[in-house]
Amino acid sequence: MQRIASQIILRISLLFLSLLPSFALAESSALEDYLANKPLVLEVRYCECRATKTDGTPSDLLPSFLRESSLLKVSVSSKDNGFASSSELAIGYELKPVAGSPDQFQFNYSGNHTTSNGNSAGNGELLLVQGQWVNLFGSQHETQTGSQHSNVAVRLAKPGGS
Repeated sequence: MQRIASQIILRISLLFLSLLPSFALAESSALEDYLANKPLVLEVRYCECRATKTDGTPSDLLPSFLRESSLLKVSVSSKDNGFASSSELAIGYELKPVAGSPDQFQFNYSGNHTTSNGNSAGNGELLLVQGQWVNLFGSQHETQTGSQHSNVAVRLAKPGGS
């Protein structure tokens, strides 16, 4: 019985060793290989905080929002659609280039941001200018302790920023 078990272990070991060179020779992909077909990055920031000044435009994000918010990045092409999510955010999107404007894109979205006080949702269509942040949707609730905010913002950038 012991001899049969030893032979089985020996055969399994030989099989594993014969397969080892194929594992060692397998080519590993670099990060750039995955980004080659999708040269843009959709960056989505979300936070239980204020994103813009009360009288500000949707693209004038507060520095505190950029520091405090969580960031979700998705590689995209200039014409793309998809879905991205984290434990607090889910967003579906469609991206289309604007003819004659290489840095402008039509952006359709539908999203949901779950917070400690509930959730906020939004959907719509807007013009994204590459590199420019836009506040998509959010909420504000008044409580006995003050205002509570949640916001979701997005921008389209080249890998590595801008």
